[in-house]
Amino acid sequence: MSTMVRNLLNKAVLEKLAGKRAFERGADYFADGHVIGLKENNGAVTATVRGSYDYRVKLWAEGEALAFECNCPVGQDSAFCKHCVASGLAWLERCEQKTSGSQPSENGDVTDDEIRTFLMARDKGALAELVLEHSEWDAEFRDRLVLMTAERGGKQPDLAAFRAAIDKAIRHRGFVDYNRMPAYARGIEAVIDSLEALLSRGHAKAVRELVERALQRLESAMNDMDDSDGFMGGILGRLQQLHLSACQLEKPNPLTMAKFLFEWEVRSGWEMFLGAAETYADVLGESGLAEYRKLAETKWARVPLLAPGEKDPEQYRSRWRITHIMETLEKQTGDVDALVAIKSRDLSHAFSFLEIAKIYKAAGNHEAAMQWAERGARAFPEHTDSRLREFLIEEYHRQKRHSEAVAIAWTGFCERPGLDAYIILHKSASKEERWPEWREKALALLRQEIAQKKERRTTGGWGPPAWDHSELVSIYLWEGDTEAAWAEAKTGGCHDGVWFRLAEAREKDHPEDAIAIYTAQLRRALQQAQPQAYREAVKILRRIHKLDVRIGNELDFAALVQSVRTQYKARRNLIKLLDAEGWSGHPSPR
Repeated sequence: MSTMVRNLLNKAVLEKLAGKRAFERGADYFADGHVIGLKENNGAVTATVRGSYDYRVKLWAEGEALAFECNCPVGQDSAFCKHCVASGLAWLERCEQKTSGSQPSENGDVTDDEIRTFLMARDKGALAELVLEHSEWDAEFRDRLVLMTAERGGKQPDLAAFRAAIDKAIRHRGFVDYNRMPAYARGIEAVIDSLEALLSRGHAKAVRELVERALQRLESAMNDMDDSDGFMGGILGRLQQLHLSACQLEKPNPLTMAKFLFEWEVRSGWEMFLGAAETYADVLGESGLAEYRKLAETKWARVPLLAPGEKDPEQYRSRWRITHIMETLEKQTGDVDALVAIKSRDLSHAFSFLEIAKIYKAAGNHEAAMQWAERGARAFPEHTDSRLREFLIEEYHRQKRHSEAVAIAWTGFCERPGLDAYIILHKSASKEERWPEWREKALALLRQEIAQKKERRTTGGWGPPAWDHSELVSIYLWEGDTEAAWAEAKTGGCHDGVWFRLAEAREKDHPEDAIAIYTAQLRRALQQAQPQAYREAVKILRRIHKLDVRIGNELDFAALVQSVRTQYKARRNLIKLLDAEGWSGHPSPR
């Protein structure tokens, strides 16, 4: 076992890297036996983690840090995923087994180095036959062989074979469902690997054309698949980066490339080549950028002005794209007024005014920023964007105009009375040193709002109650007044999340109250016969157990566990989790 990895890896490190939620899910994967093929070679730990499909994990040491990779979507975003956790736990278990001698040495894995040594001693012809035999039943492996053959080393590559491989990898029959997506994505990734290898040998023009072919086919194919895990995002990113790298080496005609990029950016439904004027600036050069701007300005001239409240059916399609293109071009020039002119073409929302105000503020022009923010507030006097209000509040306070800031904060609270607006009001009124006055006013308004909602509910309203005391409880908890929060919760009730926060606040001085809340939430969680609900129930039970032990009520906890085991004895996965915690339902002997 690698000493470096062993020194870096333990359960605490795994939880710190993954976070609590991912660690718990990874622990479940490990406990359920999803880790297979665990190996160590050259100081790196590798494994396959099985779920709906297989993912490959690698853990190794880089200096004094644990390095990792996993080919799942989370891992590809450079995050320590549940598969890394499961693999790490499996490897730690193997380390413990070998240290304790519980695992016979004759059961050790054959290492990659041993396999390599064996293969190097074989005849090339025999190896070729072995590889071909494997390719007969592994279609994905055969496709890789075809692409490797098409590369032809230093010779001219077989572009027809590459085109056929691209079409085969992307073409699909019918809808690609969630379970088929990983294998489908792997096939495309293998083609991209070969294209990257082809570029490394200097075939820039060929790679650019092949990537454009792949993107064209993908744009159509992506309308017919379930990509919930985001495989296509990574694939599109790789292809576009490969296209840029090929262009930088090839240096294609800048006018032709400007037209190509502009057409793609305007029409693509998947944001392909978004921001091309900036990304491809060195490829386009002055002449290409001039052509790109000419094409953009021609289209931009046909975009209509939108006044406050007006709607545009193209707002989220072609209008958004050409607007983004024009903004990208103006940001490159650094002309603030020109950028504002682009933004001013659409003033249909309050947020539009805020964006312009922020542009001027970033440029140091606070006067213009304030003017645009105030224009937005006048254009949308009711239910305006809360972010615009917060911008105005901040600017008024900066100018020592505290009363005006408080007035805006109060308007926001009146429209949506709750904790968030209460905090904003508190911050503003405190600067004016009038918080006690505004606090009473805000609480009175909130109680009036609750009473009105309760009255509407009792006189023929329908739907779930909207008149509990969640907001009051949240406010008192924020203020640190747990007694007032407890009183409000007992009087008017609150949402589950608020109950949890209240229980946490009362654990220290009133553990019995916290236990009562947690027990009620436990029953609620167990109403759902789902693995996630079972894990949530175990988390709640841990809290109850900790408090019962603290106050000497182990018998009460044992009785609670026994009642859960009796009532839900048919739910095997729940019982398995209780067993893993050592909760039999019988008091532990003292």
